Amino acid sequence: MSAQNRSTSLHIFISPQGGQEVLGPPPWELSAAGAADIVNRPLRLVLENDESDRCFLESTVSSFSTWCTRSWLVPEMGGGSAMGAKIKAAGANTVDRWRTFFVFDSDRLHPSELAVGWAPPRGDGCQGHQFEQHCADIPLKRWHRLERRSIENYLPDVVLQPLNPNLTATLFSNAVGTMAHFYNMKQGLRGDGVSSGDPKDLEKKLVRASRSQGMWTGLSQNEVKHLEPGFGKDVAEEFKNVPKNFSWSLPVRTEMNRLADALQDAM
Repeated sequence: MSAQNRSTSLHIFISPQGGQEVLGPPPWELSAAGAADIVNRPLRLVLENDESDRCFLESTVSSFSTWCTRSWLVPEMGGGSAMGAKIKAAGANTVDRWRTFFVFDSDRLHPSELAVGWAPPRGDGCQGHQFEQHCADIPLKRWHRLERRSIENYLPDVVLQPLNPNLTATLFSNAVGTMAHFYNMKQGLRGDGVSSGDPKDLEKKLVRASRSQGMWTGLSQNEVKHLEPGFGKDVAEEFKNVPKNFSWSLPVRTEMNRLADALQDAM
């Protein structure tokens, strides 16, 4: 506690006159039994996909595995789109809104879409944006929207290179730069309607393609060709192959340290 400022942690006061149950927003005045009930509960950590997201956090947050082993937090499957309902349910419960933490993809296709007040264009959706709207009813420090499109966009080139050398080299090139953080890692440019593919739902794909603001179409024909396919639907499995004690880039370390601090506050 002296080493780190736990500014958004719960404040509970124990009193013989304290209640057995929480009746309002913190700080809470509870009996010893009531406080013990809250303190002994592990933090409920809701992830979009329990398995792949857990591998991601184990790779990028150094203490995450220890917290799980000690039952300080318990990862839970959010179920993709079903997470919205879980966020709403937590927001309606006085204790759960403080003892539940949500982590989800941004689902953004361009850096400008991270701006405050942005909303997806008509004709396209953004699940991460929907989750943010639902989070209005829970404390700000009890959820984290990733700064990149998805967990797969944090995979380092060392594990992607064996899958597709040309795609990896192009994705991590200066020509692509930080737009790599918003690339469709599973389905590539074809999946976002930027490159040629199935003409089905063409109008929707044109709207989606426009969200990259011409970044991908501005690349050379050869670069576009390499970026067309993506790495496949199971690319998140590569987090299992990230070397132990891997040296993550400064932006990743900065974001994950911020997430780790928020989780410690919540625990």
